[in-house]
Amino acid sequence: MNKTINTSSVNWLEDALKEYSLKNEFTLIDDKKFKIRERDLKSAVSLIKASKAKGGKSTKQITKALVSLGLSSAGIYVIILAIADPEPTTKLSLLLVGGIILAISGGYGTLRALRIKFRVRKKEKQMVFSMLNLLLIINYLL
Repeated sequence: MNKTINTSSVNWLEDALKEYSLKNEFTLIDDKKFKIRERDLKSAVSLIKASKAKGGKSTKQITKALVSLGLSSAGIYVIILAIADPEPTTKLSLLLVGGIILAISGGYGTLRALRIKFRVRKKEKQMVFSMLNLLLIINYLL
């Protein structure tokens, strides 16, 4: 029986390696466009090398993602400290806005490092808040 393995499945590499170890024939469908060629299917080792080179994340991308996640967590930490601070609220709005900016920019950096593309579109009859409006609302609430 010839098993079919799609690269869009989560455990496609493990399934392919299992078929190699059992010496079973299988058909690999490259629907995720990893550009795996027939020569990459000669052995399990060549398949692992090809999947890492063509479908995996590079060390640079992983480093960028980790730095961005650190930036986001620092922003969240600043927000928590600003809320938990027993001092008067003179610095509260500054810390909150700074923490929000850190968290948002870190999240955006993480998405960019992982090459996740997105687009934000404005719907009709929708209010758009600028950063100045956000600051005014925060100061009003305080």
